[in-house]
Amino acid sequence: MVRDARSGDASSGDASVQPPAHLVAYVSGYGPDLAWHDVDPDTGALTPVSSIASVGGSPSFLAMTGSHLYAVSESDSRVDAYAIDPTTGALTFVNEVDSGGSGPAHLSVDRAGHFVLVANYGAGSVSVLAIRGDGGLEAPRQTLSVGANAHMILTDPSNRFVFVPCKGADQVSQLTFDPVTGTLAPNTVPQLTTAAGAGPRHLAFAPDGRHAYLINENDSTLTALAFDGATGRLSALQTVSTLPANTVGPNTTAEVWVHPSGNYVYGSNRGHDSIVTFAIAPTTGLLTLAGHTKTLGMTPRDFTLDPTGAWLYAANQASGSVVPFAIDPATGVPAPSTPPIVAIAPAFVGIVALPAR
Repeated sequence: MVRDARSGDASSGDASVQPPAHLVAYVSGYGPDLAWHDVDPDTGALTPVSSIASVGGSPSFLAMTGSHLYAVSESDSRVDAYAIDPTTGALTFVNEVDSGGSGPAHLSVDRAGHFVLVANYGAGSVSVLAIRGDGGLEAPRQTLSVGANAHMILTDPSNRFVFVPCKGADQVSQLTFDPVTGTLAPNTVPQLTTAAGAGPRHLAFAPDGRHAYLINENDSTLTALAFDGATGRLSALQTVSTLPANTVGPNTTAEVWVHPSGNYVYGSNRGHDSIVTFAIAPTTGLLTLAGHTKTLGMTPRDFTLDPTGAWLYAANQASGSVVPFAIDPATGVPAPSTPPIVAIAPAFVGIVALPAR
């Protein structure tokens, strides 16, 4: 199971499935540690379990499979690999390698689980790292320039195409991907161009495989996209504001998630400090505003959903908290549920499903 189409974080494409017996939430960011917490699937509560010191600096984004966790180290341009204990979720360091460029901001695991793909924000490049048999990483086998401020990298549902929102270039770079060799190449149409100054940041595919949603950091918008699975090409359908009408004051957006049901898409606002919810039209993929929910903290850099789509967890970087929210099954709008946990400058929260204990 993977975190929608973006990384190896555990998620499910069916909101009706029963939750796994043991869910573990990993939290990291600009503090010194990687921490893990047990998740109560009935109440959504997080219970701190333990943490380890991060080998690299600034582990601001993670990607997980069922057995391993991978972390970017922004400050020293490395990628670290850890083994996940299948019973407790505890982490053990395996190895670290160069990211292939400066300032890595994001990484994901391809859908076959053979490669870690890295977006190097500072260098405007992406790198491909093969996963060894023990879950550790090999040195980059390819590094490719894609555009200024490469902020994310993810495969499409077929694992044949790769997309990289480039915030500084106002484009989403479109690449082909060979899942056997890990080779990337520019697609026939090499990019989707966004509005000038939009600052495309993160992208999420819908479960229908025909639509995707792009959150734009600088102009606080969300763009609904059509996806052609044959050509690997994105095209814009609609762009909407992530903010309530007449909002004043500075704001940037950060993360985007599609609900496992495919009925809703969520985005985070930093400044307004909220999660925006849009309903998705089932055939067209177009968006209708459903509501805004304050994150009960400042600067929600990241958020995630549990495998069933019952709970949302918001990581408030500036106020040092991760807050659980219950998602209303009728409206899709999240509401506060159980108490938050304390975390140092959290920039990532993700959930892994482990075998039953």
